Amino acid sequence: MSQTNTQVTIGNGGNKKKQSKVSVSEVVKAGLKDPMFYRLYILGLLLFFCTLFYYFGEIVDYLKWESLRWSGFYVVHDVHRLLFLVPILYAAHVFGLKATIIITVISGGIWMPRAIFISPYPSPLLRAMLFLVAEGAIGYLTAITLRQNRFIKRLETEVRADRDRLLDILKRMTDGVVIIGPDYKIRFVNDAMKKAFGEGNGLPCYKYIYHYLEFCGDKCQLQDVIKGKTARWEYSFPDGTTYEVEASPCLDSDGVMCQLSTYRNITHLKKAQKV
Repeated sequence: MSQTNTQVTIGNGGNKKKQSKVSVSEVVKAGLKDPMFYRLYILGLLLFFCTLFYYFGEIVDYLKWESLRWSGFYVVHDVHRLLFLVPILYAAHVFGLKATIIITVISGGIWMPRAIFISPYPSPLLRAMLFLVAEGAIGYLTAITLRQNRFIKRLETEVRADRDRLLDILKRMTDGVVIIGPDYKIRFVNDAMKKAFGEGNGLPCYKYIYHYLEFCGDKCQLQDVIKGKTARWEYSFPDGTTYEVEASPCLDSDGVMCQLSTYRNITHLKKAQKV
């Protein structure tokens, strides 16, 4: 088998020219490795088989294949046109909106000769146009919906990635960090918080931090914070440990507004002030 070679000449000032040869077979192999080639190949096959089925009755009549003269090939052509939804929807799923419109137009072009010159049924051109609009609308809506879904998934992925980066930073902080949901449940604690208070994910904040059986009542800042306010206070535990607490609103990855609080141990400062 002969191969056609393409020469690529590269010059660099007065340096000696170098030549590289790229064979057609190498180009073909590179193309076969591209997934887009197979997607286009499948789309072409779908259009080919739909067209073959659409005109198969006329092909049978022309070639006089009496054994293949099945009634299914001679029903109202609208039934055959439904098959073209397959390549239209395939284009919507795989390639997107522009490809859907192109395949819809190509499908209409395939229908027209039969509708104009061959069809024995009434108003064939009108019915073909109505089917083209209907199938195009289905393909269009499918492509738009899929594009929106992909966009939403991409945003969700980016939000999760941003949240993971933020949590990674919070985990390394020397101050204790806790994220509390509007239901008073702990959503996140960093390592410093775990070291001081233990594991707390899923526990009520008032039980985890303050060892209360009920929420803190009027002293609780949670509802004000998740509405957009920030708060700062100090809290001293019975063992003499004092924390400076700063709370601010935080939007979690699931879209729920929460409270992000930092707990800084200022016990040594309090003791120094007393001295």
